[in-house]
Amino acid sequence: MEKIETKYQKIKKDIENKINTGKFKSGEKIPSERKLCELYNISRMTARQAVNELVKEGIVYREKGRGTFVSSPNFLQRNVKSFTDTLRERGFNPSTNIIEFSTVYNLREISNIMEVPYETKFYKLKRLRLGNELPMALETVYIQKDRCLGLHKYDISKSLYEVLEENYGYKVENISCDIDACIANNIMMKVFNMKKARALLKITGISYTSNGEKLFYEESYYRPDLYKYRVDIFRRT
Repeated sequence: MEKIETKYQKIKKDIENKINTGKFKSGEKIPSERKLCELYNISRMTARQAVNELVKEGIVYREKGRGTFVSSPNFLQRNVKSFTDTLRERGFNPSTNIIEFSTVYNLREISNIMEVPYETKFYKLKRLRLGNELPMALETVYIQKDRCLGLHKYDISKSLYEVLEENYGYKVENISCDIDACIANNIMMKVFNMKKARALLKITGISYTSNGEKLFYEESYYRPDLYKYRVDIFRRT
């Protein structure tokens, strides 16, 4: 027997379709319940039920005193995969702004983490990662200069994993990382186009090659409403 859609389900589906087709864009305010009543010739209760369902599924979100807005897309990373590949798999256009590319040295903390002499020179690569032109992550990578001389000659706006594997023969096999939460400061708010301070996901970690060598250290900040990490934990046998 075919399931009959209720009025609120039809309204919900129509609003969702308008979001998927771009009529209602990410971050844009959708019509108020009163306006929905006029547009669809429905009761206030039906309009509220349709919007409540969209809120439950995370498709839209409410802000007290302001209204209901279209949620930004979420991207979930659960394994060793580049930011570029993660977004492409979801049909989004990844892009990168290079903020800094320099040679640095006498970095005691980084040198200790990478277990190399204090005077070791590193390439410092800071990149703002975007999906469909929306800022999602700020990444800073430190990699030994003598392990990838001439890195600046390659297109470092794309996947760093690809650049290192194709041009230097390094394949990232696993990553050991720490995940913390922090509140965006004024600089981060500007970087991520935030109007008010919000929590950020801070991820620091070391990427290892297939033969177990430390390849680079990374410190990254992600907007958790846009990008998520999943960690699977298994019982040791």
